[in-house]
Amino acid sequence: MAETIEESKDALLGMDPPSEDEDVELDYKCGELRMLSETFTAVDGDTASESTVSAESAGTRGNSGDNQNLQAVYGPPLSRDQAAAAVPEGEKGLVWYSIVIPDDFIVNGKLVSGLNKRDFDLSTHEIKPRRASLPVTRTQLFSALSRIEGSKGPRYIFNGVLNGWPGLRNFELVRLECKRSLGPLTTPDYLNSYQSTWGHHWSVVQEGAVGVAPQIKDKNRIYRATLRAAPWTREGWAPGNLGHVFWFEAQKEIPTLTYGSPMVATVGDEKCTAVHMISHRYYVAKESAKDKLTYHSVVLLEWEHGKFCTLVEGAYLNGIGGYKGKSNWYDDRDEPVTALYKALPKEMIQPWLSSASEIRLYDIASKNLDEFKQYIEKYAGSRFTDPRYTFSHPARLFYRSRSHIAQYLINYITRDGNYSEINRNCQTLAADLCSFLAGKKGVVPFHPVNRFEYNNRAHLFLYESQMYENKHKKTGMSRIFG
Repeated sequence: MAETIEESKDALLGMDPPSEDEDVELDYKCGELRMLSETFTAVDGDTASESTVSAESAGTRGNSGDNQNLQAVYGPPLSRDQAAAAVPEGEKGLVWYSIVIPDDFIVNGKLVSGLNKRDFDLSTHEIKPRRASLPVTRTQLFSALSRIEGSKGPRYIFNGVLNGWPGLRNFELVRLECKRSLGPLTTPDYLNSYQSTWGHHWSVVQEGAVGVAPQIKDKNRIYRATLRAAPWTREGWAPGNLGHVFWFEAQKEIPTLTYGSPMVATVGDEKCTAVHMISHRYYVAKESAKDKLTYHSVVLLEWEHGKFCTLVEGAYLNGIGGYKGKSNWYDDRDEPVTALYKALPKEMIQPWLSSASEIRLYDIASKNLDEFKQYIEKYAGSRFTDPRYTFSHPARLFYRSRSHIAQYLINYITRDGNYSEINRNCQTLAADLCSFLAGKKGVVPFHPVNRFEYNNRAHLFLYESQMYENKHKKTGMSRIFG
């Protein structure tokens, strides 16, 4: 889990199931969270060579430049200067929770009590990679730490590739907690907040401040490490690269993906001619009452060249990186490796955050709204349910080129990166963007529930976010889902 450190006490990991060996029938949330959750059960049937990381071999460095490489890496410890540069001081970085497990986590063929068996391969005694709970053994964690002096005392910096996620590399260890209860942490325990699950063991602001180094003496218990990334991670996927926004130019001869501020100079200057709002429910075989109320809204942009359109959607931060590059807007979604996944840089391959946002722009083959409707119809009953086309209008904004729109979206999300089911989501982005590009008043989110607290914030597209103090940044990155 990840969040700002000030909030971590309110987002604890898990509750105990009825019994140690009982599987839990998962009851995931609707929409994108349901889709994302399926990725973790999908790898359970993979072979060990493809889907697991050996505890014995995890200390060796693999070809981590490949975004499809599942190899976890722990260490080597960084030098003082390297560690200080990798994780500068500051409390604004994203924070992740990692389950610290005994080195011998399988004894006599059985998993140590308290662990989720979905995260491990019992036949090979290995940890599966890219799991929501980010499992790491005690030795792996401490072998990757280096101690440096900070302005407030010692700091302990992690270096590696955590649980095979290539975007999770360098952190400061800020807290260790010990699991109190005996029951296993079963998915989706990390969604819940139960104070009784974890007890204080060590923190950088308490024991660390008086010179006590982090250590785990009881090698048979389960702990949780709180790891804080560099301050810049709040604003983008790379230092100095502002904005959790990416543009996948899939209609190029060689598809490319750019993100953040550099994409303004690369995506071109073709003008937008029309803007449309489309909403749909995600297809599920048996809809719950909440499923029937949950609509995803996107914006379709037509261009003066008439060769293809661009789809804009707001969604969970790292949702595409955490979902193996699978997008409903491309035919190859169900292929083992999609074109989008091939194009994703390794720093974007991270677990998702369901209360923080990213904005995605996809160049798609449809040349206009009519062709896009044909695409939706093609996947009705397998990807989409009840599509609605509620807004269409010429784009009247004077500065409406691709590069202009890229900058507008960077301004928008860096001003407020929150995600909320009620007032900061795909529907509110769609309403704001349609209103802005069309120059129309009265554009509102699709569903009445999302209109209750809606206030048009099209002004956020226009202004340089770094010149404002964002009052919502503390809550904007609270971690709910691994």
